Amino acid sequence: MAWFLALQGSAHQTHQSAAYELQDSVDIDKLAEELTSAATLDRVVPVAAMLPQSKGRRQKVTLYVRPAAWGLWTFYQMSEEDQRQLIKENPLLNALAQGVAQRTHQNPGQNPLFGQQFGG
Repeated sequence: MAWFLALQGSAHQTHQSAAYELQDSVDIDKLAEELTSAATLDRVVPVAAMLPQSKGRRQKVTLYVRPAAWGLWTFYQMSEEDQRQLIKENPLLNALAQGVAQRTHQNPGQNPLFGQQFGG
C-alpha cells in the first residue's frame, strides 16, 4: 500500500487539502520528526513524492514543504484498489466522465473538452 502526505493550511477549507503520494523509500517516522522540527524553526523539508504522468505512469520528484505554512499534516495509506474505488465513487469525476462520453458519442472526431476537430 502506498503512503500519502496530506497538507491542510489554515487559510484553506478542509476539502481543499493537498495530498501527495510518497515514494516507497520514505521513512514516515523520520519525515514526521523533520516536519515537526521544521515547523518551529520555519525551514523547508524535502519530501520524496510521486506525481502522476500520462497513461498511469508516475514520476519521482522532491517537494519542498514549509511546514510552518500549513496548519496540519497527516500520513495515510491507501491501496491501489482503494484509490480506484475512491475515483469510481467520486460524483464530480463521474459527472465529468459522463459529459465527455456524451459529447464524444454525439460528435465523433471532436475534442471532447474543447469541441475542436481532431487532426486539424
